[in-house]
Amino acid sequence: MPLETFHDLSADTINLLKEAIKKKKKKNRYETLRNTSLIGALILLLFLFMMLYLSDFTYVADPFRTFASILSNPFYLFMIGLLSISLAYYNFYQKKLKKEKEKLNKVRSEVIDHLNDSKNLNLQDKCAAIKEMMKREYDINLYVKNK
Repeated sequence: MPLETFHDLSADTINLLKEAIKKKKKKNRYETLRNTSLIGALILLLFLFMMLYLSDFTYVADPFRTFASILSNPFYLFMIGLLSISLAYYNFYQKKLKKEKEKLNKVRSEVIDHLNDSKNLNLQDKCAAIKEMMKREYDINLYVKNK
């Protein structure tokens, strides 16, 4: 772990940096799950429209009868159910991602305040190197509070 390359860091500094890394990984995980559920929903929607076009929408004489035949087909209902579940997961992961982004920004601002604090005199010479390492290794910006 790159944090061990810095000697004489206090336990508070190491804990804050590890917390920021953990929040970043959790945010990335929720982002991946959100994107996967959206891609799954789009693939299901494409497949459903393709099946509808090939079988029921070749000739539409009466739109109500076509709609009734779609609702009476269990395969289409199953596909609509899977699509709605996938979109519900997308919404769930979107909310989790938003909360995790807020937590990450809060932890980031705590780390920035801790690194820039004048009481930590042993950190002043390592502060720039720590910020650079966190940006390079973990893609966590510790230079600016607002992101």
